[in-house]
Amino acid sequence: MLQVLPFAHVSNDKKFVTLINPQAVDLDAYKKKLQEAIKIYERRLDQLIWRALPEEEKEKFEQDQPVSYVERKESLLSALENADWPVPYEDVMLLEDEILTGLTYMQQATELQQKCLSKLQTKKQQKGKVIDALKGRKVVARSESTGFYYPGVVIRSITPFYALVNFANGQTEVVPLKFVIPVGGAMPCPSLQVGDYVFARIRKQGGEEYYVPGVIIATPQNTGSDDKLYTVLKYNSKKEHCIRNGLIKISRKRYSCSCCYINMTRMMDYFV
Repeated sequence: MLQVLPFAHVSNDKKFVTLINPQAVDLDAYKKKLQEAIKIYERRLDQLIWRALPEEEKEKFEQDQPVSYVERKESLLSALENADWPVPYEDVMLLEDEILTGLTYMQQATELQQKCLSKLQTKKQQKGKVIDALKGRKVVARSESTGFYYPGVVIRSITPFYALVNFANGQTEVVPLKFVIPVGGAMPCPSLQVGDYVFARIRKQGGEEYYVPGVIIATPQNTGSDDKLYTVLKYNSKKEHCIRNGLIKISRKRYSCSCCYINMTRMMDYFV
């Protein structure tokens, strides 16, 4: 029976089989071979008992061909006992055990097929659901009109590369994801040093708030004091003093890109 299990681990009592790699086994072909093996053992057991029975015991079954042991087990065991066991009881039990083992494997293979089918259906359902990780997230995102980054909330992702953002100033824009920065929640807050590139928060008297690119040129001298202001040299060469939660650390590439875009929008406004 074990010849049909090329990728399996069988327990010591042969009652349980664990497929090491279920995907490496054609379960339909495996079950077909298993069924053939079971039939061979059934036929061997039927013929073994039938040939050993005396004629008077055979006549009780009213047929001239081997009787199915699986279907008439009790009657055949009784006939063997009446004939004083012409076949060793251990031989009969050995073949019966092989048949039962095969049936156990068959049941396990069927259950495994059902589990695999269930997992496949679950994966298909999950694949059909597009998860919008940014939807509802607080962000700062670049406005196309000014090049500044404004706080807002992502309404939804439009494509894998663009998101619809509702800015805090009431405007709504479609923004490339590379210009969207999630904020709030469990976001990292790395330490800042002189020379680091940042977005510095600017707050106007009217309540407007936005972020501009800059470079840290001075850090708080005494971290234990209440004065924890960082000095930032903004893109326009003006200085700004900011507290830590008003700064977002960025890469040099993002800083350069942001400065270029702001200058470009100002040039466009000038020509218009």
